[in-house]
Amino acid sequence: MRKTVKALAFGALAVGVALSAACTKNTGDSGTNKQAEAQKFIVDYKGETVTPAPEVDGAKPGGTMTVVQEADFEHLDPTQIYVSNALNYSQLFYRTLTTYIETGKEGETVKLVGDLATNAGETTDGGKTWKYTLRDGLKYEDGTAITSKDVAYTVSRSFGTFGAQGPQFLQHALDANYGKDGGYQGPTADKPYAPGISTPDDKTIIFSFATPHLEVPYLTAFPTTAPIPAAKDTKEKYEREFVSSGPYKRKEYVAGTKLVLEKNPNWDSKTDPLRHQYVDQWVFDMTADPKAQTDRLTAATGADAAAVMMDNVPPDQIPNVKGNAEVMKRVATGPNQYVYYLDINTTRVTDVDVRRALNYAFDRDAYIKALGGPDVADPATTIQSPVLPSYKKFDVYPSLPDGHGDVEKAKKLLEGKTVPKLTFCTSNTTANQQVAAVMVESFKRAGLEITTKFIERSAYYTTVGVKGVDCDLITAAWGQDYPDSESVLGTIMDGTKITAEGNNNYSYFNESTINDKLKTLREMQDRGAAAALYGDLDEQIMRDFAPIVPLRYGRNFTIAGPNVGGTFLNQYSQFNATSSFVKS
Repeated sequence: MRKTVKALAFGALAVGVALSAACTKNTGDSGTNKQAEAQKFIVDYKGETVTPAPEVDGAKPGGTMTVVQEADFEHLDPTQIYVSNALNYSQLFYRTLTTYIETGKEGETVKLVGDLATNAGETTDGGKTWKYTLRDGLKYEDGTAITSKDVAYTVSRSFGTFGAQGPQFLQHALDANYGKDGGYQGPTADKPYAPGISTPDDKTIIFSFATPHLEVPYLTAFPTTAPIPAAKDTKEKYEREFVSSGPYKRKEYVAGTKLVLEKNPNWDSKTDPLRHQYVDQWVFDMTADPKAQTDRLTAATGADAAAVMMDNVPPDQIPNVKGNAEVMKRVATGPNQYVYYLDINTTRVTDVDVRRALNYAFDRDAYIKALGGPDVADPATTIQSPVLPSYKKFDVYPSLPDGHGDVEKAKKLLEGKTVPKLTFCTSNTTANQQVAAVMVESFKRAGLEITTKFIERSAYYTTVGVKGVDCDLITAAWGQDYPDSESVLGTIMDGTKITAEGNNNYSYFNESTINDKLKTLREMQDRGAAAALYGDLDEQIMRDFAPIVPLRYGRNFTIAGPNVGGTFLNQYSQFNATSSFVKS
């Protein structure tokens, strides 16, 4: 995925572009220096993708697969899901209007196809109207039929409280007043559906927009379109009491400790182009930090022989793993789609020279080494990932040749200024506790005083996404939601999208001239031409406003057990679950 790309053309059947990360946020510490490569990409508008999904080579049914992780998922309510781990594993129990099919084989085409729908969508008016027709035979775990009205309910539900933490693309596109006074706020008796949504029958859902939206087939791959039966919507409890439309259903959920999934007898493989049901049971063990994950997957005894770790191997264990030839056969490595940032809260750090000084003072060499070196990170200087079609290589705040920043330039920018102590917020993980100290030391060299505030991982983005949060510096990671910078700069740098909660613009950057440029770019129909302009805008934002400190381009270095088959690192930078099986 995240490969070097050609110009994007949403209307084409076959498009040579970077694979979209159908997810954005990543709380892990992701980690060979090989650059991302071009990958072919197909959007199946004609509905030519076969069902059931082709069998996986060597696959056999049976066994239990274990996912070892440090904390609970931040959200499993489909309209709240926007973090990579949940986007990946929720595919086991949620289906969406469209989905991505990838095999993990080098050079193999990735497809955006119909999932619940028969194809990736139909438009006859240039993208102002999109029609989706559901497949026959779709059922929930209790055997009741999935209808277009259920999908319409879920999307409409995402406009309210229970969509605040999820992606906001469809909402903004459907309702010009979304997030403002007078905007649609969720289903009511009088207004059961959001503006622009209609269901002529139980098999059809139509989205109508005021302006063309060629990106809709990508947006409908989010769990925002996973059907929820309105009668079984338990509101706040739906995070733990979700109803399955996929091959697995909830068997046991002990929040913060364990989630167990079992086979859903009412899932029909003949309706599904993506998923398999090889594994009898999935167990998510939420009690192991990255060191414990590494220890368990290195030993790979008992149930851990058929397990995968969710995080990267921590820095101090990478040499041990690299020195074990047998374990290295089970290590998944390579670049991923995420760019990691230190967002500077511009509502609190209002002096742009202070923000520039933070950029100059940052010691990338020490930071990369603290993470574990080039196996898990490449130094970043841009907001956009090198895999985007709009990526432009630049470095506005260059370090001295030793890679440790330019402290003197930072000090020069701070001369005569009184800068209050800054609060540095980051997710409370073992790796972040180590890396945070290195980052703080970087800034102290320039005379800046920093205090660190660790936030529980399972609530991290929910906390820092609240407007008015008392954080001056916020760590975050972002990957494109589809291969266009509207899903990057247009999401994390657009101040018009800042709301009371659920923000993705963690620098709370709101500059009218940039907002206007983003609006212009958003409305350009020639996305290839827009791509170059997004690259220039990336550089302008960093030069003129410095709302973030780019930290690193992510890489993976993570381990699977010897009895795990059919998996690979997918677009979510996670082990692929939909094709997995237990070898023995």
